[in-house]
Amino acid sequence: MYITRHQPPASPRGPDFDALVAEAGLWRGVATDMFGDDDVEAGAKALWAKSMRSEYRLTERFVARDGSGSPLGVGSLSTPRRENLHLAEMGIVVDPRFRRRGIGSALYDEMTAAARAHGRRTFQSFTWEPLEPAGERSLKGVQGDGALDPDGPSARFLLGRGFRLIQIETMSGLDVPSSEELDAAASAARAATPADYEVLTWRGATPDELLSDMALLHVAMSSDVPMGDADVEPAQVDPKRVLDGDNAFLAAGLDLLFAAVRHVPSGRLVAFTRLIREPDRAVAGQWETLVLRDHRGHGLGMLAKTHNHAVLPAVWPQVRRLITGNASENEHMLAINRRLGYRPIAASGWFELRTDA
Repeated sequence: MYITRHQPPASPRGPDFDALVAEAGLWRGVATDMFGDDDVEAGAKALWAKSMRSEYRLTERFVARDGSGSPLGVGSLSTPRRENLHLAEMGIVVDPRFRRRGIGSALYDEMTAAARAHGRRTFQSFTWEPLEPAGERSLKGVQGDGALDPDGPSARFLLGRGFRLIQIETMSGLDVPSSEELDAAASAARAATPADYEVLTWRGATPDELLSDMALLHVAMSSDVPMGDADVEPAQVDPKRVLDGDNAFLAAGLDLLFAAVRHVPSGRLVAFTRLIREPDRAVAGQWETLVLRDHRGHGLGMLAKTHNHAVLPAVWPQVRRLITGNASENEHMLAINRRLGYRPIAASGWFELRTDA
């Protein structure tokens, strides 16, 4: 076995794109084995879109290969370059046929050394977990009531290296209702919201006139959502970074649907939500939903979500299911999702290791 290191390819046709294809394929296999389908996992183009903006975040991939060059496992190492310069995010997936042979450990050692060379001292990693702990023991995060099995293979791997569990995320799925049901939900949310707020929706890149407001919303998203006691700093987001992010997904062939809420008296955006769809998939991701603190309590999260959902049948008629994730302690957003028909399907563990150097 030997390990190759790959920089982000310039395009989905770049020479290193095979590393992303291998990673996506292995993770989809993990999801299918655990949950019965791969709805929660991203494809190679989505991975590329999230890793192509190297001025904000460098994502390198490490591929463990056999003598013929075939991938046995893949590790991704992501190091922020604007904020959180102390932090490295790591993910490791190994082909089930070759597990328990030291491949994951070799990838971990290689990536840890690379992260330390970048000056990183805090390491974070995510795992997929069954909705309910399968073993005799359970482990809870710093906050919330979610739990996982500490003896599961992924958790055991990280805990054995000194990581601690800081949060459990609940993954939920929604079978997309009929157009009539979606429109009715949007109308009900509109009727329950003060007239001082209006909804804007758009597809694709954020319009220029909204970029400054969206930048502020993304900063709030990085600091106001529950994160346990993770060693994370707020993001430094400006209008260019917002547009660069949108364009990265579009360049990969993904599609974006936004709904934002504007406070009419001030003319500023105060809430938003986003849906992301990979090409040729019948499942889409319900990503961020955020309401600024000063405007909470008016039903704006429900207003934004229902209006974005109502657009689905016209623009993405192929989409049959939505997937979203929320911190187990985020009771308010979980309650909104339950009212919309989302049901828990899986869990994810967020682990962290802090070191002195």
